Amino acid sequence: MCAAVVLAAASAAAQTGRRAATVRGLAEYPLYFHREEVVLVVDVTSDDFLTWLVDGGVRVLALDVPPPAAGAVERLEVTGTFYDLGRLRDDDPRVRDLPVARISDRLLGKPWPGVGELPVVVATSTRPRRDPSATTVRSVVLEPERYADRGVTLTGRFRGRNLYGDMPEAPGESRWDFVLRSADAAVWVVGKEPRGDGFELDLLRRADTGRWLEVTGQVRVEDEMVLVEAGALRLAEPAAEPEPIPDAAPAPLPPPVVIFSAPLADDIDVPPDTTVRVQFSRDMDPDSFEGNVRVRYLGAPAADAGTGEPAFDTAYRGRNRVLEIRLDFELEAFRSVQVDLLEGISASDGEPLAPWSLSFFTGG
Repeated sequence: MCAAVVLAAASAAAQTGRRAATVRGLAEYPLYFHREEVVLVVDVTSDDFLTWLVDGGVRVLALDVPPPAAGAVERLEVTGTFYDLGRLRDDDPRVRDLPVARISDRLLGKPWPGVGELPVVVATSTRPRRDPSATTVRSVVLEPERYADRGVTLTGRFRGRNLYGDMPEAPGESRWDFVLRSADAAVWVVGKEPRGDGFELDLLRRADTGRWLEVTGQVRVEDEMVLVEAGALRLAEPAAEPEPIPDAAPAPLPPPVVIFSAPLADDIDVPPDTTVRVQFSRDMDPDSFEGNVRVRYLGAPAADAGTGEPAFDTAYRGRNRVLEIRLDFELEAFRSVQVDLLEGISASDGEPLAPWSLSFFTGG
């Protein structure tokens, strides 16, 4: 598929809102999903450094996702925006407050990633994965491995030959392939012309995309796209697939934790003019940082070094849940520095943050 067609599809996708996707799909079609809001049902793991969305041997970096316990895997529904960070400039306002440079330096050994080198989902919400109450286009797209080679009956809106850019490309199985969409998910229907008892739909006519179809067939995955090999088609009544309704009495949210910092713990050769950034798993109360952040030197100073504690200002960036600690003057060279978040800091709902510390060593 030529780049112009991919770009056209991505442009059309921007008009249709959030997209159900998989980690493998993000990796296969990064340009199509770049800057799009996505929802995934995915395994989440973490190492000592970062949190990852994983599907077999494929993984995508996750920011603003609370990390599971070390060595554990959690199955979550994650909603957020996907970026191929190498397609953005380092001053892009969408990622300016994210620790991209530090992550790139740690993972790639350079200050900014190239195209395709660092895909990421910046999450806006997460919740435990729930069993769907029915088999829908959305449930099949989010977890295609559960439905592969199985028969299903799906209801959705006829979208012609991808007239609205719902899919990244065409499977090219026949000239009758068409897209079926419902809620935030879409599949290709192959193997059957879109006509039947009392209807005949035109793949290139947008007026026909107001019709709803019930498709019975077998699910398979080709090139990380979900296809339904149709056995039967019939007209269906327009239907809506509302978002799952949360429990009437949702469980209390977990306490906030620090999920990332720049510098990293025990970093060395940190520039003396660095701005310390600390990212949290929850929205925080900005006022709770007042008087509860401390920066200090550790160990004995050199003979020509000062003895005063570093002066600093703080600013909380709510969009990315990042606390910035900006120093009034450069740190002293070759000193151990400790940043403490003291008791009294809390999330926006009042849940307290456990005291936390970060130590690093400045360079010359």
